[in-house]
Amino acid sequence: MTRIPRSTGRRPWARAGLAGLLLVVALPLSLSRWAGASTPPTSAVTVPTSAGQTVQDAPPWGGAIPPGANPTSDCSPATPLVDEHDIAVTVTSGTYDTIDAAFSFSITWTDPSGVNDEILTVIGPDGEEVGSSDGGTNVETVVGNNLPPGTYRMLSCAFSSGPQAYTGKLVITTTAHTVEASVPSVAAQGLAFSASVAADNQRDEAEPLLEIDKAGHVYGCGPTGFSNASDYAQVSTDGGDQFHLLGIPPRGQQGAGGGGDCGLATGIIKNSLGNYQYAYTGLGPLTGFVTSTSPNNGHSLATGGPFGNLVTDEGGGADRQWMTFVDAQTVLLSYNQQQPRNVVVQTSTDGGLTYGVLSSVAARNPRFPGPMRYIPPTPAAPQGIVYFGWDRGGPDGDHINLSISKDRGATWTDCLAAVAPANTAIFPVADNDNAGNIYMAYAEMSKYHTYLVSLPAAKVGDCDQSVTASTALPTKNPGFSAPAQVDRNAVRTTVFPWLVAGGAPGRVAVTFYGTETDGNPNTGTFKASWDVYVNQSLNGLAGASTGFSQVKATTHPFHYDSICLNGLSCDLSVPVGDRSLADFFAIDFNPADGKLYVIFDRGNKKPDEATGHVASPMVVTQIAGPSNGGSLLPTPTRAVVRSSSTDPTGDALSSYSTLLVGAVPPDPPTANEPAGDFTSVSIGPELDLHDNVPATNGGFTLTMRVADLSMTSLLNTLASTQSQSLLWIWRFTNGYQDAAASARWNPAQGFTFGFNDYRTGSAPCAASGPSDGDKCIVYPGDTPIQGDVNQSSGTIRMSVPRFLLRALSGSTGPGQRPTEVPATVGSRFYDGTAFSLGNTVSPVQDVQSFLYPLDNTPAMDFLLPGGGGGGGGGGGGGGGGGCKVTGGGAIPASSGDGRFTIDVHATVPPKGQVAYRDTTTNFRSVEITSVTCADAKHANVMGTGQNNGDTVGFTVDVEDNGEPGTSDKFSLTLTPGGTHSGTLSRGNIQIHTQ
Repeated sequence: MTRIPRSTGRRPWARAGLAGLLLVVALPLSLSRWAGASTPPTSAVTVPTSAGQTVQDAPPWGGAIPPGANPTSDCSPATPLVDEHDIAVTVTSGTYDTIDAAFSFSITWTDPSGVNDEILTVIGPDGEEVGSSDGGTNVETVVGNNLPPGTYRMLSCAFSSGPQAYTGKLVITTTAHTVEASVPSVAAQGLAFSASVAADNQRDEAEPLLEIDKAGHVYGCGPTGFSNASDYAQVSTDGGDQFHLLGIPPRGQQGAGGGGDCGLATGIIKNSLGNYQYAYTGLGPLTGFVTSTSPNNGHSLATGGPFGNLVTDEGGGADRQWMTFVDAQTVLLSYNQQQPRNVVVQTSTDGGLTYGVLSSVAARNPRFPGPMRYIPPTPAAPQGIVYFGWDRGGPDGDHINLSISKDRGATWTDCLAAVAPANTAIFPVADNDNAGNIYMAYAEMSKYHTYLVSLPAAKVGDCDQSVTASTALPTKNPGFSAPAQVDRNAVRTTVFPWLVAGGAPGRVAVTFYGTETDGNPNTGTFKASWDVYVNQSLNGLAGASTGFSQVKATTHPFHYDSICLNGLSCDLSVPVGDRSLADFFAIDFNPADGKLYVIFDRGNKKPDEATGHVASPMVVTQIAGPSNGGSLLPTPTRAVVRSSSTDPTGDALSSYSTLLVGAVPPDPPTANEPAGDFTSVSIGPELDLHDNVPATNGGFTLTMRVADLSMTSLLNTLASTQSQSLLWIWRFTNGYQDAAASARWNPAQGFTFGFNDYRTGSAPCAASGPSDGDKCIVYPGDTPIQGDVNQSSGTIRMSVPRFLLRALSGSTGPGQRPTEVPATVGSRFYDGTAFSLGNTVSPVQDVQSFLYPLDNTPAMDFLLPGGGGGGGGGGGGGGGGGCKVTGGGAIPASSGDGRFTIDVHATVPPKGQVAYRDTTTNFRSVEITSVTCADAKHANVMGTGQNNGDTVGFTVDVEDNGEPGTSDKFSLTLTPGGTHSGTLSRGNIQIHTQ
């Protein structure tokens, strides 16, 4: 039977349906029935809430270990040869904010003969191993720090023993949680990163992985869940500005299956086509892997099917996999096998399409094995060296280990790199520079710091303890340096470190999620603003003296509050911990341009929300500072904060990728689509697009320029993408969450324009009206805004009024989150990017599924521009002749808010639009029959429209009581349909009479 581990990367488990959740929870419990039980079988203990306390579980207990032998030095999974005791641990919410708790699980026995050798293994509430002890004395101890609440299973078994009585206990000792002194950073020498671009603007891709080939192709990939059986991947061929979807659009799967974890690798030498082979694996529901390979940068994908790796000769049950090439076509696949618990390595000789049944064992009983890497051949290692980091609990802490193979994965040896005081948070990650020196980064869950150790190239070969000759923990340290703390200055808590070297000796970069809040991020009470940090060292071989610079790679907090590392135990916290970011993100070095790239997830979580939403993969690119390759990057040509971006022509590609089972398909008919091909985008002061007059207290007007918006071009793009409508959207971070302004076109209606705040769709990706399924991002644009199109010049303009715009204000220091406030001139918006897309399922945007991606512009931060007149109300200026009413916002409704927009002009005939929406009403005007301004504060609008699909008459009365607008009043009377009225809870109405 397979022991279910903590759900590494198992975002779908965190959100599984009840039946799936019960299955995951029930399996570890059912396994315990195979084991004998102690007397009594259970006990309990509560972690003290004050320092200086020592407590022991109660009542006292003991047991009898059955006779037998266990050569794996581990008692898991439970069998009839195991004696089990379960301890219920209670942790009061907030305890770990003020104290640290040291856990010591132990068994003791008396053996006059001195021959009985026993083992203790402790399994946490999430099914993951806390640690295992096989020390050879009559006491075995497993330790942990600040462990989460839940039931802990103490499994006792014989390494080699007759029947043996024993006693056991859990002792918890608390100490004050002290504030540590900051470790100063070294000068960053200009290290800086771009704004964040969405590698995919819709898909849910937790645990995003990044691999860059030697030609500079940047591949990203992430799983979206077992329930969807999908991983999604993208490739950038222009240095991270734009990403193309791999697989057949619009959905873009690389094979039939996966969804649990995504593995990527690229060749180290060119294939017969002159490219670096691309290989992918996707984890199914702990059963095996879907496989795919491409010889031409993802254009043509061959898939081996949902079990392309076959079944190995080493056992069963598969979890988190990693891959590495060792030549042009040979790929090694490692994964965390569950029964028995070992890292198993398989080999493919056809670029990753199929894998042989024969396999090798590369590590025993690991917790979290990290990614595999490869050092090219040297005289000392003529076949090169494959290696990876991993961890395993021991009697003195979490052992950080290294496994290496000198024969391309056929056999393995291991060694000890460091001992952490608590379990890692999560994967130890290793990489090498071009001289063969190895660096390893890990974080620990006691103080939540990140550390670096290094091993000189000359000593790598001394990592030589046989993996198969012994199941004991590696004890030999071949010369790893003392740990150097990576996080610096005011950062107090770090999780998910990832590391890359790849260039000159001593140059290494470590990325992590970091915050200035000190405490335990697993709990729902943790309050924090998180950023992505990149800390770079230019002397990474200096051991404990290694210096690190420290910069924020994100221009605004990407996440708030808890990031939980405890798997299913996250749901036991009160309030629950947040698992929406899964278990890692990644950094890589691009040898083609000398830059660092980071891919991370942004879940659009607001402060105090329980969890994030869609894990949207975002990429930042180094734009300045020291290169890991050894040089200094040139001065950047574009600022992060700017008002415009240019985009090259010819990159709005349809049919970028195609897929075939069992063989590489012919090249797809990739073509540029001029109707989706951006040439530039710019931000300026808001204009009233009816008369081009600057708006009073306005927002911004967005101008998109596209290569060809002629009717012929639009129809051709519809046909080539098999779409029913086209979209051009401007996506940006508007306060806490992303928002979008969109232009839409279909042959029947022509161009329409709208705005929406953050909106998500249900699995796998669907939206029909409002939806919050949190499986993908959709762009309904259901708030009307002004827009116009000049098809002859290829120009799209959209005006986004200020009442729709929000900004962040305040500190992000310890325990602090910024507040969201109305935007004002100079407010900063983040990660603005234009995307062109096709809707293949509907001519209107109330219905969307996976959108067909074409082009996007480089990401930028931008400021709300000045311009326009002064205060509104009382006939605030604006010009244009006659009466006009503009604005929008929300009024109280019977359930939630009633959201409205109004943009009407008293021209002849009157023109404009009115829209209102609440839980029972969905109204949009069709015709404006009159616009009347009684005075500078009062206006009336009449006309006809559609409410929930039915034709109605309407009357709007508004009252403009000046800035900031929250005293303004809005009333809509529908005939039939009743009246919806109130004072604005947010937004602004402006009456212009000049």
